[in-house]
Amino acid sequence: MSARWRVPQVVDAVRPLPVLASGGVADGRGIAAALALGAQGVNIGTRFLASAECGVSDDWKAAVVSAASQDAVKVAFVEHILPPPTEGGYMTVPRSLRTPFVEEGNAGPEAAAAQAEALRGRMMTSMRDGTAHELIPMTGQTAGLVRDIAPAAELVHRLITEAEATLRALAGLAPTRNGAGEPPG
Repeated sequence: MSARWRVPQVVDAVRPLPVLASGGVADGRGIAAALALGAQGVNIGTRFLASAECGVSDDWKAAVVSAASQDAVKVAFVEHILPPPTEGGYMTVPRSLRTPFVEEGNAGPEAAAAQAEALRGRMMTSMRDGTAHELIPMTGQTAGLVRDIAPAAELVHRLITEAEATLRALAGLAPTRNGAGEPPG
């Protein structure tokens, strides 16, 4: 799951700079949660992979739609197959949907290290020919919330509508107060 507990810490640490919560957001409830934690907005990834306009293959989009959250696994051997980060960057461990390539690499990171040059070459070739998703279809755990492939404009409208409904429902849980700060009698 995402490190949502970090959002309030980052908000407090960098105030007055705006903060975007990233990771674990694919519907309006996630947006509402991020806003409640103090973020001024969100960065949404996996949900937009399955948008009509996204430039990934239809197979990748369909895989996202049919995936459960637990199908997005960490790519533990990533440092052996992807180029290193550029200056000032840092290595992260991305998630991917399960593929034979991912399963084999995760099962034997030592073997992946020994074959790093060959694996990296295979990965770079697949990136150039547009088939990288067959090896490592990068996708977050929010895939379990993605139910369709839709136009981005429709997704944005849906996300806003869901977030507003969630925030209204949450506001209804709070007791109303009169001008003196006391619950109405």
